[in-house]
Amino acid sequence: MALTPVLTSAASGLRASSLRASSAADNIVNALTPGYEASTVRQNTVRSGSGPGGSSAVEAQLIGSGLAPDLGQEIIRLIEAETVYRANVAVLNTASQLSRETLDTLA
Repeated sequence: MALTPVLTSAASGLRASSLRASSAADNIVNALTPGYEASTVRQNTVRSGSGPGGSSAVEAQLIGSGLAPDLGQEIIRLIEAETVYRANVAVLNTASQLSRETLDTLA
């Protein structure tokens, strides 16, 4: 099993989650700033290759919403970003463990 596609996908997921958390935090901090427009993150999945050797990654882009921040929604976005971040960390930890066990088996 090639781990590179797994690592690529998890690392891009970490970056996207980090951007989502940062955007939500900025919106929360500036919620009472007159004229402040909330930002949001647009995510797309990008696939490269096909079949078992292909990989996917997440592209994330910060965009303006044109609306004032909704504190409740921003807290939900922050919790979602944390949950997805933790899931991607778990994937990286599992890949690392699998890699160690494979090397131990080959040694």
